[in-house]
Amino acid sequence: MATSDKPNIIYILGDDHRADFLSCAGHPVLRTPNLDQLAKDGTRFTNAFCTSPLCTPSRTCHYTGQWERKHGVNFNSDSSVAPAAWENSFPMRLKDAGYYLGWVGKNHVPVGQGGYDSGYLEKAFDYWYGNHRHTGFYPKELKNGGKIYHNAQADTQVEVFEQGVMNFLQPTKPFIENGSPPLPVRPKNQPFCLCVTFNLPHGASTNTMQMRPTDDLLYRETYRDKMADFRLPDTYMGYGEAYETPRFPKHVYNGRYIPSYDYVRTPQAMIEHMVRVCQTITAMDRMLGHLRQTLKELGLADNTIIVFSTDHGIHHGEHGIGGKSFLYEEDIRIPLIICDPRADKSCIGQTRDELVVVPDLAPTVLDLAEVPTPTSMQGSSLTPLLRRQQVTWRDEFFTEQLMDIQNYPRSESVRTHDWKYIRYFKRHEDPTQASKPYRGTLDNYITCLSSTLEDESPIYEELYHLRDDPQERFNLAGKKSHQSQLTDMRTRIQRLGREAKGDNSPPLTLAL
Repeated sequence: MATSDKPNIIYILGDDHRADFLSCAGHPVLRTPNLDQLAKDGTRFTNAFCTSPLCTPSRTCHYTGQWERKHGVNFNSDSSVAPAAWENSFPMRLKDAGYYLGWVGKNHVPVGQGGYDSGYLEKAFDYWYGNHRHTGFYPKELKNGGKIYHNAQADTQVEVFEQGVMNFLQPTKPFIENGSPPLPVRPKNQPFCLCVTFNLPHGASTNTMQMRPTDDLLYRETYRDKMADFRLPDTYMGYGEAYETPRFPKHVYNGRYIPSYDYVRTPQAMIEHMVRVCQTITAMDRMLGHLRQTLKELGLADNTIIVFSTDHGIHHGEHGIGGKSFLYEEDIRIPLIICDPRADKSCIGQTRDELVVVPDLAPTVLDLAEVPTPTSMQGSSLTPLLRRQQVTWRDEFFTEQLMDIQNYPRSESVRTHDWKYIRYFKRHEDPTQASKPYRGTLDNYITCLSSTLEDESPIYEELYHLRDDPQERFNLAGKKSHQSQLTDMRTRIQRLGREAKGDNSPPLTLAL
């Protein structure tokens, strides 16, 4: 295949975007007409999951096609993806195959010696219009990165990023002004891969919305006339109720979370947060509509694959929990839509209910581009599902939560169509942080990648029959009638965890 015949790839990620926050997924208030149309023109996966419900490890899973147990990067790992590992990410494999690489938006994956300060990604991508860590709702006001966006005509995140996307697609209409050097011009005879990464609807952005008079009307009024139509989750527990009837024994988790998730404490604050989430998702949806229209105008629509997903979900006060970092459905379920305009008509508009996971996406992108998949990738290409081909698919998968800070317990799970087993491990408290009980220590991360699969014993177990208990209300681990199922799931988690870990060699990471 000639290089110019290869499909273009646009890979769009949200942040903290729950699977149920799409109108095509049945949300009662939110409207996402462009995402709904993308699903009608492609494939929507109704059982898509992340395998590590945190920004950095999950995004690393997206690009490397690996489980965290293999890539070894988290907030408490004090590590960065080594160049040798990043060279096998799907963007770099596409670049080796002749693709022009573009990046717009938030990066939350440290790569190279020094991590975010290494400058590695800025050089690896041909077109870089992004920042590291959180972006905020007003990107030009970033303390350390505002200079990246300061010449954008817009002020709000989605619109700033949209200008970066349009400049990538239409370099004849640059938005860089005031004497700043122009961004590189995309070659027209070269296939491209553009990664668009939002920091929305993450609280780092929605919590900083100010409804300024200069903000789009969308961010000041939309959905506010429908606040009475928003419904709290069936299992929602406010702060007082959660304190009286805690989800966990105190030695596992004491219920405290960092202040940025305090909106779950009261119904009023939770609904206000939902409104902001819906406003920003609608803005992302609007950007997608503009993007697809531009692709049509440029004659690129028929050869550009669009992937839309996110890093993980988040709790909205279910069981009294704030934040993510748990292996319940709210945190691990994600939206996933893949639209390949080259697909046969019989494959358009389908929904698939197979169990698919984030590590599947990198090999899928490479497969669709007919680029060889490196052996380092652990996921399975979704191409047979996209094409309605008969294929034997997984009936179980492994998830993990290995961050040992912010007070959340380390945990692992195995999920099937009908069952989920979760086990929790001891935290290592730092006595110097006694005044900040929501903080923990950086434990020996490399050791914990193996210890839970060898000699470290769990301190608590949960077993849920998802078919009868989809909201995970009733823990069956202590029931005599379910000991056979519990034993089976214990065996499965050991096997799947070891498969995710691979051999006992350390991950390809660098110390920060």
